[in-house]
Amino acid sequence: MSNFNKLKDLYEDGYRCIYHDCVDNNYTIYLKNFDSENSEVVELSDSEEFTQFQNYMNDLKMS
Repeated sequence: MSNFNKLKDLYEDGYRCIYHDCVDNNYTIYLKNFDSENSEVVELSDSEEFTQFQNYMNDLKMS
């Protein structure tokens, strides 16, 4: 499973991005599920996957 698909699955399970960071083209995305208080960290090393994730989040905001 790609990390982007993992991110989408986490979003479907109620997780939301609370912060993201980029160091040396490695993207770290911090997610939290506010219902269960659990958190997850997903790392992406592909800028295209990060762009896909940003587009996914923007599409959610638009709907």
